[in-house]
Amino acid sequence: MQRQGFIGGSATNLGPLRIHSIQCQSSAADGEVKIYDNTAASGDIKIHLKWGTAANEPLVMSFEGNGVRFETAAFVDVTNCDFVVAYYN
Repeated sequence: MQRQGFIGGSATNLGPLRIHSIQCQSSAADGEVKIYDNTAASGDIKIHLKWGTAANEPLVMSFEGNGVRFETAAFVDVTNCDFVVAYYN
């Protein structure tokens, strides 16, 4: 899924941006989140998280300093994951 917002009533890619923290929860063992600096699941992976041995295990990750910079956009690819909440600016 691509990080988008509504600007002037139209869905628009959000980028550039900085992700400061992420909350997520596994839906099975080996929950995984990959966040690409792109508008699709290709190119540079800036954040790659893998966790959990069962469903419903939470993960909270903070990125110190200025966070992780995405020049183009933040495309989120999830596996065995119920949800991802990213805090960004």
